[in-house]
Amino acid sequence: MGVPEEDVRSGSWSFGGTTPVIFDDHARQSIPWYEACHELIVDLADHLVPAGGRCYELGCSTGVLTERLAVRLEPRDAEIVGVDCEPAMIELARQRCARLPQVRLETARVEELELERADLVVSYYTLQFVPSHLRQSVVDRIHAALLPRGSLILFEKTMAATASGQEMATAIFHDWKRRQGLSDAEIAAKERSLRGILEPHSQAENHSLLRHAGFADPVPIFRWLVWDGLLSRVSAETGDR
Repeated sequence: MGVPEEDVRSGSWSFGGTTPVIFDDHARQSIPWYEACHELIVDLADHLVPAGGRCYELGCSTGVLTERLAVRLEPRDAEIVGVDCEPAMIELARQRCARLPQVRLETARVEELELERADLVVSYYTLQFVPSHLRQSVVDRIHAALLPRGSLILFEKTMAATASGQEMATAIFHDWKRRQGLSDAEIAAKERSLRGILEPHSQAENHSLLRHAGFADPVPIFRWLVWDGLLSRVSAETGDR
């Protein structure tokens, strides 16, 4: 599918416009181990969400992962709340999850969302699109909403520790994208379109956000070049069940 045509012309990435219609194919071509990491998240949720619990997916887009979480957790009557700021994404997610009454979908910006108490929050390559100066407050509110022993699963594209490491990671990533069928023009257009929109932090900065919010030291659950998955837990003594 490649990059949406209007983004090739304008050089500005958007999750609106025609993007929702092609988003799922585009994500598979752009995010390494996209479906395998979905499977990992669902397996983790199976251990982390109790009967009658609640799980948020922030930046749920068209609801692919939302649906998988709901199906896996359906036997224990857990509520799955999918959140996205794009109404067209939420509409596609609503269609996908129509048969699953335990799914609730909300149109909201992550930095403005009021979270209810929850056992698990999943942020799958979403925080990186929140303005950098607002990310600490988002992570703080996630921590405050999580119940004791609650968890945050955070996947983010990060910056390498050195310039040479970043250059090598970018080159390998572009080679990977070519193998997914993207042209050099599409790869370059996507890079241009994300300038000023996607602002990755370093791995150390993301760890600092989590620790400052009160999470225990994050546990690495995935790493491919600069693509990072972390599991962070809330202390058993935090808050009241």
